[in-house]
Amino acid sequence: MLEIALILLLITSVAAIQTRYLRHAVIYLGLFSLAIAFVYLLYHAPDVAIAEAVIGSTIATILYLVALQKYKIFTIYYRLQDEEIGDSTYLSHSKQDLIKVLEKFCTKQELEAQIIYSKETIEAIKANHQYALIIEEIKGVVRITVHPENYKLDALTAFLENERRFKHAYAILPVEEDLL
Repeated sequence: MLEIALILLLITSVAAIQTRYLRHAVIYLGLFSLAIAFVYLLYHAPDVAIAEAVIGSTIATILYLVALQKYKIFTIYYRLQDEEIGDSTYLSHSKQDLIKVLEKFCTKQELEAQIIYSKETIEAIKANHQYALIIEEIKGVVRITVHPENYKLDALTAFLENERRFKHAYAILPVEEDLL
């Protein structure tokens, strides 16, 4: 029985480290804490087991999940053309305006803007990364590709329409049906 509990400890700890999602990592750590409480019980330390089960497995997991719920990141991929320089200090004025407008939108929505500059194709970003928006400028028109599960689309559309600072041509691409 002890061997099974120790193997469960290894599995949950590796799963917590290897997962791509923070919420899953917190849940795996809660399971790890529950398994270690069981190991303490097998080593005849019931007082430590109860403390670990109550504090580590329950209270700490709930606190982490609540904290993660309050901390929301809005990931924006800005796709650069092959000839563009990746350093944000060299971005054109229109790109800098768009970044400032998006940061303002995120601030109003109580989100943290995470802007990632990439030369990957849109298809590669969609397939390999978590994103809320993918932005690309082609021939003076800013194309905004929205993730199918992005619930901030209406708020973003209204914000861009009312924002006086951003007066560049843009197109918000419709959600692809095959991703739903």
